[in-house]
Amino acid sequence: MTSFKILVTGPFNSGKTTIVKTLCELSMTTERPLTREEERRVKSSTTVGMDFGVIDLGDGYYVRLFGTPGQRRFSFIWHILAKSMHGYILMVDSSDESSIIEAQDILAEFRSTYPSTPFIVAANKQDIEGALKPEDIRLAMSLREDVVVVPSVAKSHESAWVVLRTLLETILEKTHL
Repeated sequence: MTSFKILVTGPFNSGKTTIVKTLCELSMTTERPLTREEERRVKSSTTVGMDFGVIDLGDGYYVRLFGTPGQRRFSFIWHILAKSMHGYILMVDSSDESSIIEAQDILAEFRSTYPSTPFIVAANKQDIEGALKPEDIRLAMSLREDVVVVPSVAKSHESAWVVLRTLLETILEKTHL
């Protein structure tokens, strides 16, 4: 059995909980998807400890997802959850300038503490009109060309799987597993 520990981090309301739930199929519902305004009204709580999910990829491969709280006051939890991680996804709300600014600070902290850990940036909420495109996110965050920025919609199973698959490929490429 091979298990990958993946951290999902990023600013408040960037889609961390949503992508963990989507990937673990906890969010499957027969009801219609929420509108953006409904999501804002529903988002009355925040992750304080962590989100957690396990994905069976088959053939003895598993992914353990750990979603961090997004508020800086809980940043001590980031480092507890990051212990022994294989890689991380930095979620960014592409429709919110303050999310992009906060994501820069989070990335700086992770890069200084875990400089060799593979990561990707998920430019989330691409379904919202006016959201910055991945290349615009790259420029706004001053990311190097070798940093992978993936367009995403965390509530979409297909999109969430592209994000996870991209990170797993990055991990395998950089660690030669």
